[in-house]
Amino acid sequence: MNLTELYYKLPKKIRYSERFILFCIKLAKPFHKKKTHEKEINYTLNYLFKSSDVKIEGTLRNIQLLYAELLRFIDNICKKYNLDYCLAYGTLLGAIRHDGFIPWDDDCDIIMIRNDYNKLIEVLPSEINKHKFLKENIGLTKLVGFRENYFNNVKTLYDEELGHDVYFHDYNKAPKQFDSKYNEKLPNLCKSLFLQIGWLKPMVRLDIFPYDYIEEKSLNHYDKHYRPAKVSFRNFFADDDFSYEKEFNKHFDKLGLTLEKTKYVGEGIDGSDEYVGSYDSSMFFPVKTHKFEGYDLKCPNKSEELLKRWYGESYMSIPQAIVMHGYSEYNSRFFDSIEDMNESFKLAINELKKINDEFE
Repeated sequence: MNLTELYYKLPKKIRYSERFILFCIKLAKPFHKKKTHEKEINYTLNYLFKSSDVKIEGTLRNIQLLYAELLRFIDNICKKYNLDYCLAYGTLLGAIRHDGFIPWDDDCDIIMIRNDYNKLIEVLPSEINKHKFLKENIGLTKLVGFRENYFNNVKTLYDEELGHDVYFHDYNKAPKQFDSKYNEKLPNLCKSLFLQIGWLKPMVRLDIFPYDYIEEKSLNHYDKHYRPAKVSFRNFFADDDFSYEKEFNKHFDKLGLTLEKTKYVGEGIDGSDEYVGSYDSSMFFPVKTHKFEGYDLKCPNKSEELLKRWYGESYMSIPQAIVMHGYSEYNSRFFDSIEDMNESFKLAINELKKINDEFE
């Protein structure tokens, strides 16, 4: 029996104990390491992309252009309701290094502070439902239970009819080391608790991560206990008696988070897997605009400082390790040919661009 199997055989009281999780994290040590990507530079790609006008074409480019219009749609809604957001992680890196997507990127991330994030969740369905084309093709997901979506008046991004739920949560892909009775639940932990908006066919999904203000007196406690709190929250999420509101509020209070503006911010426990501790809020606010795929979109106040913290001092260089999510290959299963798939992308891009151009 390995340690993972042993963990899942422990009583719930121990498994969800933040003190026990913190002990395990300290024992493992890698969880406490700063998550940067200080990789050896790929000098060939570095020269190619910095010295030549390399253009990405085909399906990958169509994925990026559809993402760009989804970003514009969110940007338009945020302008309408006076909400702030900013590009984040690899999307921000693309903005600063390439004035658009990282050439091989097929993912898209933004960050919002909790109040604005909650407001966006409130208004998104009505803005989507104003357009028949969007209503038929956009999916929204924010899970509040094991299989429970917060939204009930729009389509879900994990569409069962299209098979998206199977692809992202294939029970047969559960790690072999887990006891069989956990195989049914474990893959679903990959389902995202944060807000996602995406196109259903062809499929892309934009991640929207919540950030929270931290009370100054709780800063050290947050930095120490955020990771075990997130692990506990996500583990408990898979249980049948999980109550999203109850558990979220408990961790929110214990970590010293607040909806009131303070000097510090940090990733919400329902956010991404990134974790580098707390931030001075001046790194994010006031937001600035930066050209991204030809559009003025919002970026953090101190983008370069954040990118150094996330990816290391050499963030402006192309690394050896390049990660993709495989959406080109995934989308090909829905179409008879590459030509059909790219025509579907172009239709979605053009229709969404028209809606964005005429957005009221």
